[in-house]
Amino acid sequence: MAVSSNWSAPGGLAGRGVEAASTSGGLDDSGAAMTVLVADDDEGSLLVAKAAVEKSGHQCIVAADGDAAWQLYQERRPQVVVSDLMMPRLNGFDLCRAIRAAETSSYTYVMLLTSHGAQADVLEGMRAGADDYVGKPLDPFVLHTRLLAARRVTALHGALADALDETRESNERLAEFTGRVSHDLRNPLTSILGYVELGATDAESGHMEETAEYLDIVGGSARRMLSMVEELLGFASIGGSLSRTRVSLASLVREVTEDLRLGLQEAGAEVHCEDFVFDADESQLRVALQNLIQNAVAYRRPGVPPVITVSGRRVGAGAVVRVEDNGKGIEATDRRKVVEPLVRLHREGDPAGNGAGPGDVRKGRRRPRGTAGDFSQSHWGDHRQHLPRSVVTRG
Repeated sequence: MAVSSNWSAPGGLAGRGVEAASTSGGLDDSGAAMTVLVADDDEGSLLVAKAAVEKSGHQCIVAADGDAAWQLYQERRPQVVVSDLMMPRLNGFDLCRAIRAAETSSYTYVMLLTSHGAQADVLEGMRAGADDYVGKPLDPFVLHTRLLAARRVTALHGALADALDETRESNERLAEFTGRVSHDLRNPLTSILGYVELGATDAESGHMEETAEYLDIVGGSARRMLSMVEELLGFASIGGSLSRTRVSLASLVREVTEDLRLGLQEAGAEVHCEDFVFDADESQLRVALQNLIQNAVAYRRPGVPPVITVSGRRVGAGAVVRVEDNGKGIEATDRRKVVEPLVRLHREGDPAGNGAGPGDVRKGRRRPRGTAGDFSQSHWGDHRQHLPRSVVTRG
């Protein structure tokens, strides 16, 4: 297939005729075929190089000068570039420098062709970023062996780039996980500290009647903290798999409101829940309920005590857990934004926060099948009324 064009290139000059050829078998059938760009202003050398590349089992694209080669490189991003040193317009040294400056995560193996093998040219080419050089006239067998080495090098660079991407994603997940643990442990810890302070104050005043009740609350919160830590660490260590058990919604809501008792009492909040027994990951569901109930208190309407209703129902093979409140609500234009990780709305009178809670609930949409914690936007009411929130579990 012949392709011709007048691409603009470094220096503002137009490229000459360009031909692209497809592979038709090769000497070596191990590994994947590469795209090889050959640039040479000598038509005979170009034909020999193209035939050698194709015989080695690779796709070959050719350019008759450096400017055309540069434009082809930007269009096709070949794994290998074989370039003559001395060409009109953009020479082999400058082409090599341009390729190295334009590289991102992928790596291009660059070979330079030289007709005399002068040491000074070889050294300058290596300093420009070349990986290898081949003498002219070109020996097809020599080029074949160089392409074997090029394939190994580009494969290693590709594997390294993939590993770096995975490491970067892993670090992001770790940072997200650390923030989530910190956020979700704050409520029971606040409860513990609050009741310890109440107990200390009562002890100083000689009123010990409620000390036993305080200790029970502190003990329950501490045990839930320990359980949450163990479950979250287990969740992290096994790559996010879920542990499904039979869950009583009323019992779980009771534990959550116990951890949030001080804040609920201060706001004069009421929490209502009809029992509903179903299969879910209790730890993940607890986190979702904790965030939703806490937000219902934090974003209540001024002077209006929060009324929070938690209910559940079966839907097909799964279940929907719905959390409704009489709070401020969210404008329709902000509803999609508010459940993104670490995103907050900046409204007058809103408390400080980092946006972790709704994002944690929303993350359920990206979890595997059988997850507890899907934030269902389809259940949102009009922003002038209460804001229902739903947590979905699928069987």
